[in-house]
Amino acid sequence: METREKKLDFDRPPVEEGVVEKEALGRSSVADLYSFSLDDALQELKEIREEAKETCAVADDVRAVPESAYDETLSLLKGMFNNTPMPDMMWLEDGGIGLEWRPGNGIATMSLYGDGHVIYGAFFTDKREISGICALSDPAFLPGFLTTLSRLFQPRT
Repeated sequence: METREKKLDFDRPPVEEGVVEKEALGRSSVADLYSFSLDDALQELKEIREEAKETCAVADDVRAVPESAYDETLSLLKGMFNNTPMPDMMWLEDGGIGLEWRPGNGIATMSLYGDGHVIYGAFFTDKREISGICALSDPAFLPGFLTTLSRLFQPRT
């Protein structure tokens, strides 16, 4: 799995309390974590496409990401609930697109390979987990996981 390192800029003034430093995904505040636009997603997918293409040109042990994986990822993001934050998105060396969220008590992931299926999972520090594979068009399992995912980010009362 490919990762990105965040570079610190010591010439900038310190960040105000309650504000997150701008990351690669273009988030600039805590409030931005809970909303994203399709333009943000398109830009991130464009950057992932370029990075994966460049890596595949020089590395033999990395699979190319099929164009259908980008299309499926965008389709999935369009169907997410409004209160689900922008995921961290990355290309996977085995030829897919990975989406990752880190709610306070665990991690949730989805992987798309362009074959019409979604591999999903949510793993929590208290040893609870859900995971599976379903069709991108599945009317039961995928919406159920997306509902669970959005509930992970709702304020507790």
